[in-house]
Amino acid sequence: MFGCRYICVSLASTACVALSSRRGTHAFVITTSTAINSFGIHDRFAKRILRSTSCASSFDSEMDKGSAGNGIASPFPQLHDKTLVSVQHCLDAFNQEQRSQPNQSPKIVFIDGSWYHRPDPTTGRHRNPSQEYTMGPRLHNARNLDIDALATTRELFPDQNPKGLPHMMPPPKLFGLAMDASNIRNEDHLIIYARRGALFTPRAWFLFISMGHDPKKVHLMQGSLEDYMEEGGLVDTNSLLTKEDEGKQQNGENQYCATMGEGYIDCFEQGILNVTRLYHTHYVTTTPQYSLNVSSATNICGKEEVLDAVNSHLESVNVEPKSAQESAKRTVIIDTRGSGYAKKGHMPSAIHLPYSQIATPTNALVIQPKSTLKKLFEERGIDYLDPDLKIILSCGSGVSVCHGYLALKSLGRDITEENTRIYDGSWKEWGKEDGLPKILPNEMD
Repeated sequence: MFGCRYICVSLASTACVALSSRRGTHAFVITTSTAINSFGIHDRFAKRILRSTSCASSFDSEMDKGSAGNGIASPFPQLHDKTLVSVQHCLDAFNQEQRSQPNQSPKIVFIDGSWYHRPDPTTGRHRNPSQEYTMGPRLHNARNLDIDALATTRELFPDQNPKGLPHMMPPPKLFGLAMDASNIRNEDHLIIYARRGALFTPRAWFLFISMGHDPKKVHLMQGSLEDYMEEGGLVDTNSLLTKEDEGKQQNGENQYCATMGEGYIDCFEQGILNVTRLYHTHYVTTTPQYSLNVSSATNICGKEEVLDAVNSHLESVNVEPKSAQESAKRTVIIDTRGSGYAKKGHMPSAIHLPYSQIATPTNALVIQPKSTLKKLFEERGIDYLDPDLKIILSCGSGVSVCHGYLALKSLGRDITEENTRIYDGSWKEWGKEDGLPKILPNEMD
């Protein structure tokens, strides 16, 4: 027998039906609402559809009996205080929201964090994540996140980024305006996902927590958009190529109301937030409604702090620490690049921990189990649980470095603003600066 997950009929006369059974998930997209009867769905499953509020999985039933397991009530116990969340738990939480409190706050917001640093190995072409988001499919009412646009760019902030370094962390006010434009509130649960082939959702996760969004409400889906679809998850398949399409009623609600904040519609093009336009129309005159409790991105450092750590290492080579106090002030630099560590060079004393080893080999959007992460750090002699050990993370341009930060958090490190830092400029800045100490490929053993 089939168990009804959900059925939605849009005012644009498109129905998305996902039916699941023990034998698998079956999804249908029906181009007109009247076509439902032609499939026999109405006759066979009408009663189940009408009883969809009781179609919870056994997982839902068990979780609804209590709270999140720590005495704190949560509208989405499948997500509460969990950074890494399975595809099934994301489905369960979304279905629960649709049954109990659709369009209420707090809500679940899907964030498409797809980003590609290399051409697709199967086609040799660079993929455009914003274009893929616009064309669909997307998770239901998902927002697009472009880390290259929502950033401290030289175009908008020449004084803060005179070198034009890519995807530098944005000023909090710009971030807050982007949240307002995207109809995201502080209390919302954010589920970050990506398409197959994308690797760097931890960077999107770190952006939100470094800007002060409650870390208990920022989640990384452990799987891809395609994995979610294969489990029967609801997706939006319409294209947003034109304003007409962009404003269509879909799944019973206006997408402007769901994904765009009031007063910000003109800042969007084909469903994508135009950050430059947002800056010019709102940055000076508008105070974000999204509450900002940070003056700048947290756990971020510049090259000066990294240089201090490198110089301290160079001065201490072959010298034993004079005291336990001096030993407690030591700093470790972790470089999470892949082949670039050997091909382009690295900072003296930097320890290589490739981001690819932090993710599973079979699914790059799934983080390794704790036992594997623990071994990665221990093999490199890094006492990650020592709160007095300062750890600076660096990579190529400040993206894969967030894999390392996520791994440390997953392992239970007591992360503070002082003891765990991300070098935002990373090798993109360090490698081009004359006079900074480097170990280049021809100098490696």
